[in-house]
Amino acid sequence: MTPGTHITPHNGPTGKKLRVHLPLVGTKGARMRVGDELRHLEEGKCIIFDDSYNHEAWHDGEVTRINLILDFWHPNLSDAEVKFFSMILKSKLKGEKLLSDKFDNQ
Repeated sequence: MTPGTHITPHNGPTGKKLRVHLPLVGTKGARMRVGDELRHLEEGKCIIFDDSYNHEAWHDGEVTRINLILDFWHPNLSDAEVKFFSMILKSKLKGEKLLSDKFDNQ
């Protein structure tokens, strides 16, 4: 994330996943709001949240911020739900690849 960037408020479509932000470098001047909570980011300290909550981020520092972002299935999902959502995700990714390949070959 380059200095001066503001990622506007947004949220994921469902509460099926937890998102992990692990700031690696460039945290000075970086902050993130999830729901009503504002957090100042620290290198090496994770923030874990339900992606369906409204969230946004700012970076007022002087160097580019680099975050590792990981998604995990929400622990309240049953095995059957995880299997179902995994199948949908794989189908979506296959469809996106087919479209990408089609347009790349034109």
